[in-house]
Order: sequence, then structure tokens, then C-alpha cells
Amino acid sequence: MQYSSPPSRLAATHSRLKELPSLLELAGVLTLACFFSLPGNASESAGDLEASHTEAEKEPFGDLEVPLGTVGPDGRWSFLTDNLRWAVDLAGRVNTTENSGYTNQEFFGIDLHKVVSTKKRDLGTLLIQFYGKYDSSPNKTKWAYQTRLAYFNYHVTKRRGVNVKLGHFFIPYGLNIPSRTPGTLRQFDTGPNLGHKIDWGTSLNGVASHFEYEIALTRGSGFEYESQDSPYIASGRVGTPNHLPLAMGVSGFYGKVLKNGKTTERSRLGVDWRWTGGVIDVLGEISIGRDSHTKDIVNGFIDLSWRSPAETLLLYTQGNIMMKRDSSAPSNVPWDKVSYLTVGSQLALATHYWISADYRHELTSTNKPDRIRIQLRYRFF
Repeated sequence: MQYSSPPSRLAATHSRLKELPSLLELAGVLTLACFFSLPGNASESAGDLEASHTEAEKEPFGDLEVPLGTVGPDGRWSFLTDNLRWAVDLAGRVNTTENSGYTNQEFFGIDLHKVVSTKKRDLGTLLIQFYGKYDSSPNKTKWAYQTRLAYFNYHVTKRRGVNVKLGHFFIPYGLNIPSRTPGTLRQFDTGPNLGHKIDWGTSLNGVASHFEYEIALTRGSGFEYESQDSPYIASGRVGTPNHLPLAMGVSGFYGKVLKNGKTTERSRLGVDWRWTGGVIDVLGEISIGRDSHTKDIVNGFIDLSWRSPAETLLLYTQGNIMMKRDSSAPSNVPWDKVSYLTVGSQLALATHYWISADYRHELTSTNKPDRIRIQLRYRFF
């Protein structure tokens, strides 16, 4: 069965786009930064390197690579600058829907990645991503500070079979591990499914010859560390190595999640898979669980993407479905369903800047508005 957006929706969305003169102003301001950069090839970002649990292997799944600069090893402060990568990150984003006009967000921050080493071995990996964010959406704080990632992953063993991570990091569940999506339009379903994508806490993780694992205990409050109603999350994932053409994993999640001043008990059991065939990637995830001991949950997600041979263009389409019903309801009671189809693209204009866009359309009948987003991103290093 094929789904398409009604002509009236497309016409309404098109009329909204005509009402975006500030988008041109925003794009113009950010594009000025491009004249200070030189074209070149991309390399992996700080988050990408650590998310794959090893700096030596390139992660085959996810978005186009986002580069980092390096600091030379010579000089008095070489013990700080050895194996240090960094970038200054700027982006502007415009969101528009067919019935509510548009909003805009901007963020800027610093991205640091350092491998802490002695003469004998690497001791651990430090990753820091500090950002300022502006959001014009109703009921949102206009300007806010945001810690995306900030953690140290200590290598207990030389071959990184056992590591201890402490700080603010990705919740180990499904396609969230590894993740190459911070700050991009392309996102997976971790946030809507679990409540948070990133949390404060500690984890035990490692890489073996035939599997990878991470088990975490975190605060349960997401970006902000809050103790209201004593939230917590216990989560974990074990799977085959992610550098293989086909990788699969099993995840578990249980906790008391604090979000928007309210706590919700959530449990999830999930299976994820990732297959890469040259320039094509297929990613999927299925989760079952329960919310507040009263709602049965089934969520499904799939992502199909294509990258150009030179890895300058990424095209993708995503489908996700979220189903719930009362746990006490008979088996013949229908599920409440919401599903979406998203198509998007990301173009690397040169080493330092990218432009992205996506369009989301609801496939079910809850009358959720169609959404179009455009983002211009610049990274200086």
C-alpha cells in the first residue's frame, strides 16, 4: 500500500515555506562563515570515534562523517594536546508545519576528544561536548546551556575488553549504540521510545572478538541531573561487533524516567540489526514493553539510507510505528497506533559545512501535521 500526502496538505506546507524570509537571513549569516574555510575530505567526529568503542575502526553505519581538527604533539603542553581532537560547532535550523507556521533553533558549542595515554598504553578516552542553544518554540526556554556528551571511559584492560565509563553518555539501548546522530536532523526512535537518549551515570562496557557490550546505571533525568522523585534507569545492550557487514544486538531497559517534571515507570526489551552493503545501509529496531504498569507498548523502526561513493551526499527514508493499549484489555481490543514516514538528505558542501533537510508525514489518522525542517551546519577546526 502506498501513502501520499493529500494535495491540500502539500499546498498548505508550500504556502508556509513562502512565508520564511527569516530563513534566508539565517542561512546568509551562517554561510558567511564558509568563506573562512577551505574544502577538503571529512574525518570522524569525537562522538563517532568513541561511540564505536575503538578509535582504530571506522563505524560503517550512520550519517556522513563530521571532521575534527588536531593539535600538534610538540611543546610544553604536549601532555594535554597529545591525541587531542577538537571542533567549534555552529548550526541553524528552521521547522515548519502545515498549520502552525515555523520555529527556529540555533546551537553553538565545542567538541573535544582526547585519548589519555602513558608511554605504555592508553588509559582512557575523554569526550566533551558543551553547547549553547536557542529555541523560539512556544513554552521553550529561549536561551539555554546544554551538555550533550561529557564522560571519561577508563580502559581497565589494555585491549579494551573491560572499560568503566562515567559522566553524561548515550543510554545503551538498540540503535542508540553506537550513535552518529548528535546535532543532526536524522534521528532514531530512542528518545520517543525510552524517554531520553542521553543520561548521567556510569557503565561497564567492552569489546571482545565476537561481541560488544555495555551495561549502565544512570540518573533517569536526561540532559539535566535532577533527583525529583528519585528517578533511575538500568539499561544494557549486547551484540555482535559493529564493524561487521551484519550486526545484531539485544537490549534491555527498566527505570523510573523523569521528564517534564513527571516520572513514568518504563520497561523495554528490544532487538536491533544493522546491515551495510557498499553504499546502502539498513537499520531496524523492534521494542516491546510497558509504561506505568498499565500500558502495553510495541514500537518498530526502520531506516534505509544511501551514501554517495565520495560520501558527500546521504539520502535516507525512515518508518516508525508506536502502538499502545491498556494492559488489562482483551486481546481482541485494537491497539492505538501512530506511524510516520520520513525522507531526508544531508549534503557535505565541503570540509566545514553541511546542509540538511527532511520531511515527515503521518501514515495513521491522528491528524498530526506534516513537518519540514532545514538545517545549515558549520564546524570550524
